This record gives sequence, structure tokens and C-alpha cells, in this order.
Amino acid sequence: MKPFKICIDAGHYGKYNHSPAVDDYYESDMNWKLHLMLKEELEKYGAQVITTRENQETDKPLFERGAMSEGCDLFLSIHSNAVGDDVNEDVDYPISIVQLHGKGDELGLKIAKCVAELMGTRQEGTIKNRRGENGEYYGVLRGAAAVNTLGIIIEHSFHTNTRSTLWLLNDDNLKKTAKAEAKLIAEYFGLIS
Repeated sequence: MKPFKICIDAGHYGKYNHSPAVDDYYESDMNWKLHLMLKEELEKYGAQVITTRENQETDKPLFERGAMSEGCDLFLSIHSNAVGDDVNEDVDYPISIVQLHGKGDELGLKIAKCVAELMGTRQEGTIKNRRGENGEYYGVLRGAAAVNTLGIIIEHSFHTNTRSTLWLLNDDNLKKTAKAEAKLIAEYFGLIS
């Protein structure tokens, strides 16, 4: 059996997407921490894991990051979402952004629902996709599609929501998230039964 290979992308670099709800939170910091924790957890299941960047300070173009997944079974980009520039306590749900072909719908929904349960969000986890002028709207998903890799962007709820932002600032919660997502992915791809 061919070993399972995944490319994990820590969405954004440097100090990016500061939360209006909690001053200490930057989306880029959470993405970086969580993607490293997820890498470690997936490797425990025997997965071969590559990442799109060697450090948090370096940026790479979106399409290029997706295309780095060539030869992988899955490309996963880690994020938290925002609605506007102000605090919004009403919007609180994880969302998996999946590719237009629909092959990632099942896995994307499972991940979003898993995150919603862990975080205790106000709304259920869900999926969506978005068409752009050149097919996939999102550059990382367009890059993954160009090299025939299943691609998903997972938004870990909204950093414009105070409760969710505080939850994501807690490293113990990120470790729980990494463990749960790794287990789900390992089960989905048959690394464990």
C-alpha cells in the first residue's frame, strides 16, 4: 500500500489578521502553531507530511503553496475566519472550503463538524466552495487542483468572535484540535480502522 502523504499549509505569514475581539490574537500565529501540531499528530499514524513554508516569516504565493502538494493525497490549509473588521458575537462556526469537483465534500464536512463539536460553536460546521474566473476562486485550491491533489481550506471559526478567539488562543485546545483532526484524517484515508 502506498503511504499516505499530506501537504499542510499554515495560512498567512508574519503577524497577519489581528483579531478585533482579543488583542493577543493573530490568525497567522494560530495557523502556524496548529499546523505544526497537526503535522506531529499525523506522523504518529505513519503519514508522510510536508509543509508549505519552513518558517512563519516567509511568504509564498497562494498558487505555489497549493501546487507544492503534487504527489500528495491531501492539501490542507489552516485558518480562522473573520466577518468584517469589527467584533461579531453572532457568527461562530467552522467552515471547510472545498474544491468545485465535490470530491472533498465528505471529508471537509467531517472536519468542520469535528471542529464545531470541539470548540462548542454556536452554529454547525459546514462546507462551501467558490468559483472564480479561472475555476477555483482560492489560489491555494487552484494550485492543488492543478497538480490533481484533493484540497481543503479549514476555517476554525471566526476570530471576530470573542469566545472562539479565546478558545483558539489556548494551546491545549489547539493540541486537542490537532489530535482530533489527525485521527479523523487517518480514519478517512485508512491509516487506522
